[in-house]
Formats: sequence, C-alpha cells, structure tokens
Amino acid sequence: MFKVDRRLLQNVDWLLLAAALALVALGLLTLWSLSPGRHGSGVVWRQLSWLGLGLLALVAVASVDYRNLARAAPAFYVIGIGLLLSLYVFGRAVSGARRWLPLGPVTLQPAELFKLIFIVTLAWTLTARWANPHARATLAAALGLLVVPFVLVVRQPDLGTALVLIPVFFALLFGAGVRLRELGWLGLAGLAGAPLAWLVLRDYQRERLLVFLDPFRDPLGSAYNVIQSKIAIGSGQLLGKGIAGATQSRLAFLPERHTDFIFAVFAEMWGFVGALLLLVAYAFLILRGFEIAGAAREPLGRLLALGVTALLGAQTLINMGMVMGLLPIVGLPLPLMSYGGSSLVVTLMALGLLLSVRMRQSL
Repeated sequence: MFKVDRRLLQNVDWLLLAAALALVALGLLTLWSLSPGRHGSGVVWRQLSWLGLGLLALVAVASVDYRNLARAAPAFYVIGIGLLLSLYVFGRAVSGARRWLPLGPVTLQPAELFKLIFIVTLAWTLTARWANPHARATLAAALGLLVVPFVLVVRQPDLGTALVLIPVFFALLFGAGVRLRELGWLGLAGLAGAPLAWLVLRDYQRERLLVFLDPFRDPLGSAYNVIQSKIAIGSGQLLGKGIAGATQSRLAFLPERHTDFIFAVFAEMWGFVGALLLLVAYAFLILRGFEIAGAAREPLGRLLALGVTALLGAQTLINMGMVMGLLPIVGLPLPLMSYGGSSLVVTLMALGLLLSVRMRQSL
C-alpha cells in the first residue's frame, strides 16, 4: 500500500503554492479579457487543461526525493539532447523557427523542458564525489554541459531560451563555491566572444538588436512590437483602463499579446498599481525560492533550489525588460502567465522540484 510520510506534508510550502496559483489565475483572467467571447474561452480552456497536467506533474516531481532525480541526471541530459536534435528531423516549423515537436494532438517544446534538465544535470555534476568546484576539469565539464544545448537551441532559432541558461549557469557555479575571480574570467571571455555572435545571428535577430539601440528605426516593421508595448503600458497610467477600455490589447494593436507581451496587456488593464502588485507577487515567489535554497541541508538541494529560483527570476526579468524596452526582444514567455502548454507545465514542474527540496529539509 502506498503511504505518504506525514512529515513531508507538514513541510509543504503552501505560501509558495498560493503565490504561483495566484499568478496563474491572473494569467487566465488576462487571457480571457483579451477575447471574452468564444475564441477567448477556447484559449482559457486550453490553458486550463495544461494547468491540470502541470499540477499533476508538480505533485509527481514533489513526491520524488530530489536526490533520486539527480541520480538520473545523465539519462535526463541524453534524452534532452536527443529531443533537441530530433527537432531538425521531426520538428514543426512556425514562422521560420523549428521549436515544436508534434506528439499526436499536442506539441512539445523541448527547449522548455531542457531548462529543467539543465538545472538537475549541472547541480548533479557540481556535487558529484569526483567534482571539485575549484578544479579546471569541473569548470570545463560544466561549460560543456552549457555549450552543447546552447548551440542547439540558438540554431532552432530560440535565442531567448538559450540566453536564460547563462544566468542559471553562473548562479549554480556561484552556489557551488566557484571563486568570483573565476566567474569574472568566464564572464569576460563570454563578453569577448559576443561580437562573434553577430556573425551567426539571423537577419531578424540582428534587426532586433539594432531596434533596441534605436527604437524608432523601423516603427511600422521591426520596432512595431516594442513601440505598441510601450504605448499599452503607458496608457494604463495609475489605475489602468479596465478590461473594456484596454484598446491597445483588445483591438490587437499589440502583437503576441497572449504570449510574450502579456505583461503589457496586464499593465494596460490594471495600470501602475496592478503592475506593482504583480511585481510583488513575482518577487515573493523568487525570494521564497532563495529562502528554500538557503535553508537546504546539503549542497545538492541548495543548488537545485538555487537553479530553479534563478531560472524563474531571470526569465521574469528578461520578459518584463524586453516588454518595457529595457532589453532587446528575444521571444521569451512570462512564467505562469503567458499562454503556452510547454512553458506552464515545465514551470510547475520546476516549482515541484523546489517543493521537493523544501519538504525534505528536516528529514
């Protein structure tokens, strides 16, 4: 008979779950408000179905001891690389990007799943018995774990997902005890090689960087998204325009409003006050993650919690930064709020991993 250790249930972080579900609820409300009719309800019902699957995945991951998950990290990594490679053969291309793998009636975005696999694999590598965070061999192995998926994801192309791996990589190295000087050298090496990346970027990616430097370079073309996003955010003013008055969003002036630019939609509807409360909710979620990492009893649990928290924090900051014009447009969903099955399910799985660490802190 299956038995649940009551001590695990006593250690469930209900505040973390409440904050995450509140963000999901705000995302569903925003999605419905974009199209209150039949089309809007269809989008919400699809997102609700993914939410149900994601909650099941969260419970499943939280129920498994994170140490057992880490032992399977090499197998997860090989499977993840295999899924990324399979896109070049079986992947479905949309708008010139081959990011989705058809699986019957649904599609999977392997790059989303690999973000979680990367955290588990790198944490396992840095805490293995043979690993020494100060040894060059360990740093070389960690760098190899980053470079291979980074190149594969960039080639899809999916620059946003590839870039979010970098802050996670540095956060885990820092948490493992790598010296700041060594991290600085790695960062400088990356910056030195950045100009070479210009040669491998596609034309539209180069244009996005140029638009970031000159927002009015092509107002009706490549700069249209960010200009309309700024207009939507600014028009919300202090208290917002409400659901019915959010013209930029409801009249489809704002592109990708269901996915990457959902924060602009929310800010237009609920204004500065609503956006501030949303930021507080994300800040609470991220600070709770850091608290779990700090209270972990062993290095593996600390690194897993730190990696998940760094992933959520980096993706949130990058998404909001690009929507407000503070960062180049890279195409990255807002965790828990943007429409998309792969993103929602993987984010909930990551929270399940965070809960797994929290539930076993006192065992």
